[in-house]
Formats: sequence, C-alpha cells, structure tokens
Amino acid sequence: MSSATNGQNLLQWIRNRELNDDIRTRYALRSSFDYHCISKLGLTARLVAHEGVVNCLQWNESGSILASACDNHQVILWDPLSRNVITTIETEHGAGILSVKFIPGCNNDTLVTGSADWSSHTYNVPTRQILSSCTCYQGKINSLAVANDSPFLYWCASEDGCISQHDRRESHECPTEKSKTTLVTICDNLGKKIEAKCLDINQHKTEQLAVGANDQYVRLYDLRMIQSLSSFDVKRPSEYVSSYGGNNVNNALQYFVPGHIHSNDNETKKQKKYVISYLTFSPDGQELLANYFGEYVYLYNLVDRADNAFLNIPKVKKVPRENGEGSSTDFIDDQVPVPHLTLPDNVAQLKLKANYLFEKREYTGAIVIYNEAINIHKCSELFSNRAAAYIKRKWHGDMYAALKDCVTALKLEPNHMEAHFLLTNCLFELDMLKESEMYLDQFTMNYPSYKTSAAYKCLYSDLLNAQSYNTDIFNEKKLLETLNSTSNVLDVLHIEEAHRITFEKYFRNQAKDYQRRYYGHVHFFSDNKQANFFGSRNQFIVAGSDQGLFFLWEKNTEKSLLTLKGDPCMVNCIQPHPSELLLATSGHGNKVKLWSPLPENDPYLTDESRRGTMLCQRYLMNY
Repeated sequence: MSSATNGQNLLQWIRNRELNDDIRTRYALRSSFDYHCISKLGLTARLVAHEGVVNCLQWNESGSILASACDNHQVILWDPLSRNVITTIETEHGAGILSVKFIPGCNNDTLVTGSADWSSHTYNVPTRQILSSCTCYQGKINSLAVANDSPFLYWCASEDGCISQHDRRESHECPTEKSKTTLVTICDNLGKKIEAKCLDINQHKTEQLAVGANDQYVRLYDLRMIQSLSSFDVKRPSEYVSSYGGNNVNNALQYFVPGHIHSNDNETKKQKKYVISYLTFSPDGQELLANYFGEYVYLYNLVDRADNAFLNIPKVKKVPRENGEGSSTDFIDDQVPVPHLTLPDNVAQLKLKANYLFEKREYTGAIVIYNEAINIHKCSELFSNRAAAYIKRKWHGDMYAALKDCVTALKLEPNHMEAHFLLTNCLFELDMLKESEMYLDQFTMNYPSYKTSAAYKCLYSDLLNAQSYNTDIFNEKKLLETLNSTSNVLDVLHIEEAHRITFEKYFRNQAKDYQRRYYGHVHFFSDNKQANFFGSRNQFIVAGSDQGLFFLWEKNTEKSLLTLKGDPCMVNCIQPHPSELLLATSGHGNKVKLWSPLPENDPYLTDESRRGTMLCQRYLMNY
C-alpha cells in the first residue's frame, strides 16, 4: 500500500482505524486491494446445502457471516472462512424468500426476511424462533432495508406499491393497522399504483431512502420529510417550505432517470416498459447505482446531481431564414473563443489510439480509450471525438450519450465547430426537430463555408423530410385529442388521482440525469438482478447477467475488466464482502459461490470460460 492515501500516511490510518469503525473497514480493504488482485479473481468455493433456488445473499456488518435464502423457505448462515454451515433456519414462510437482512446492533442474533407469501418475519438466530410477523401487504415482499444506526427499524418494498417502515418496539396488528406502517405509495404518471421492486438506505445519511419500481425513475426520499410531501401543492412549488430547516420540496424527494428514457407523459405512442431490478448506495453514500431490466447499469451522483442534457443545451441566436422568418426566440451573448490547449503527453497518446480505432470502425474500443483519456484530462476535443464514436456505434442510449458529450464540449469551448454540428445531428436523431433546425441555422451562420458540404446537405434534407412527416402526425393527434376530450375530463374528476398525477408530473420534470453507464451484460429474463460497488474506493462495479456470467467494470472509465462464468444459466445475486477481496454470487441453482484472487498457476486463470482476462491484463500493464 502506498505510504500516503488521500493525504494520510500509514501511521495515521492505523491510528484512525482504532477510533472509527468505518475507517477500520476501509483500512482493511486498502491494505489488500489492488488492480493486480482483480486480474486473479477466480472461483474459490461452492457452498452447497440449499434444496431450492437461492434468491438472496447478505453479509453481516463485519463479513464474518454470509446469509443465503431460497425458494424452499430456508435461511442458511455460512462461515466464509471454513465454508461450513453455522445454522439453518426453517422459516414459517409459505413461499420463496426474496430478501434477507441482518438487523444491525443485535450482535448478529436477529434476521428479517421478506417473502413471496406477502409477509415479513423477524427471527432470533440462536433459537431459530420467529420473533414477529407482518402480513399487511397485498403482494410479495421484493426487498428489505435496514439502517446501521436504527436497530429497531426495517423497511419493506412490496408488490402492492407500498414502502413500509416497521418498528420492532411497537405492537402491530395485521391487517387493520397497515396505514401505521406505510410511508409512501409508488404511482405511475397516470396516478395508478405500481410495484415497488427494490430499496436501500444510505448508511452515511440514514434519512435517505432510495426506491426502485416498475418504471424508469429512481426515487430518493428524505425520511424526515415524507409527511410534508402529502401537503405538496404543485401550484406553488417555489413557495413550498417544509418544517425542516427551510428546505424546499426537492430536498424531500428527488427523481433520477437516464435522459434518453425520460418518458413524455403527453406522448400517445406506446412506451417501452422499464423496471429497476436493484439499486444500492455506494459505501461512502455519495453515489447511487441502479440496474435496469432490459437496459444498462447506471450511476447517479448524489453530491453533484446532473441535469437532463436537454436542459443544458446552450441557447442560440435568432437567425434570419432565407424566407425572412426567424428560427429561434432564444438569445445568448456573443461567444468568446477558447483556444485549443496542448494535451498532456499521455492523454495525447490515448487520443491517437482512439482515433486510430475510430478510423477502423472499432467504435467500442475507441470509446473505451476516450473514456480513459477523459478521466485523466477533460477537454472539448475528447468529448467531441467520443460523441462522434457514440453516433457511429448507434447502440441504445448512444445518441443521448453523444448529446451529453456535445453539450459538455460546447461548455468547455463554445465555438467548437465539430461539437456544434454533432449536437445538431443528435437533436435530429432524438426527434427534437425544432431545436435541430435552430442549431443548423446557427451553424451555417457561424460557418457559412460548410453549407456546401455533403454532411450539411444530407442533414438539411433529412430535417425537411422529417418536418413534413411530423406535420401529418401532429394533425392526426389533434383529431384524436378532440375525440377523447370528454373521457379525459371524466378521468380528472377523481380529485385524489388527479393530485397524484400532478405530483408525479412535477417530480418527473425535476428528474436528475445519470453520470455513467455500464453495459455488456444481458438482463431480460429475471427482474431481481443485482449490481454493486466493489473495491476500497468503490473503484469497480459488478453485476450479474442472464448469460451465466458476471461482469466487472472500472467505475470511472466504464471499462469492462473481467467477465467470469458464474452459473450455467444466470447470475442474479452478487454481494461483495465488506472488508475483503471476496465476492459471493448465486444464480438459477441451489449453490452459493465465493470468488477471490487465485495463485498465478491456478488452472482456472487459463480456462476459456474466463472471458475478459486478457483484456484486464492489458489494462493493468498500462494502468
């Protein structure tokens, strides 16, 4: 380990770990965790005792015990060092257990379980006896959460859309007192209840509760302010003040969503169905990771929250058209040219490598190297080049990622010609035709010589054709809206439902964007697939996959480092040990697998199923 870490030397770390539990855990990781160990990650143990499919895994706070639960109603506690069973709890659930948690502050003696039988139980581990039970729910319990400073509380996310809080100190009768435990009910844009799929508590700010549901929005609640949300009046959002320190409503609740799947509630076309299958806070509490069914893994920054890229597009001047009409009513001050800066040598070399791959049409490889270069040095040229690679690759979400890069490039250098034209193209591909037209007019005014270029002529022609087509579609929509106006009026007569619709619309419009995304895994056949942070500085991301593989990415560069075979069918659960370089995984079978670094001569390291090893080793040599 380096003699200095984040401004502290080794002796300071040793002293501080005696005073702070969190530092002690991070010290243990720092003293053993590096990139070279990651390249040696391999299968070290199979834990076999379950008779059903293992649905969930959970380490205790110290990592001395691993809990696993399955379809046959069993919870098994394992010793990860000896790989032996510590105890087996035959629960009273009538269906598969979907979530299990250790209650903090109870010396590992208390567990809480959530099941598909619509109930949650708490158990005494030494006696294996049930302590309490709740059957208030109207659907399966998909996820549980606990807070390290609240040994008497646990939270549930259930199929009926309810997020509930349970206090083990209070008596409770089911089902008559459900309202006492329900914190919030998750609704869609039509005011209808939707299934709550997952939740997590920020262990550094335990008032923060994150919820994922059967839509694309991550909801971040402040538990202290949930009650105040019930009186939220969207007509006066700027005047809305809670009783907690004068914070506005957006501190009580914040939505997060990738910009390219931010739904438009006014759209009549059928939207793709999105589900957040798993989410988790980073160990330092500053980031939030969400895994989307049929999509990618997204990272949200909670400290520096990103606005939707469409909101960040620079305004353009009013430009006279050839027919005498203006194309925009937006104005900006004259832009000040920013000179190109000389790139550092290592960044310049990376840029050349990426440009070479781009010319060879190896766009994914080019994007990976642009990511590395940007992680070292941020400049408009790198963002613009990466945007061009995204546009050429054309994977789902790439056009929006290119738009984000163009916006960033223009912020760094307002007169960057390539970024300006690429932005125009992105807006066109994202069906923002009016904005694309405005930027194309601005482009021709700034760079008139390019009006004769093939790229300009092609985009201009496509834009004219799209505008003509959209005019016909718009007229058809207006007719349908007129025919359906009576039913719409009847719908909004239900006051409570109308309030929920207004509530949802307001917070969706305030949604924050993602910071990074991780792709390569397949997530289509199970909606409980996990993704987690891994590493002493949260420098890696791990996630399961439907191909029977699990993936490991470098967080800051989004680079895929390893792809390992974890199960014959699929890997659903993946839980990193809290203080050691150790992963626990489970899939579609009854086995739990443990993964840690292997010796250099281990045959697993040369096995063909260990995909991605050579990529990781090449990365490590250049790191």
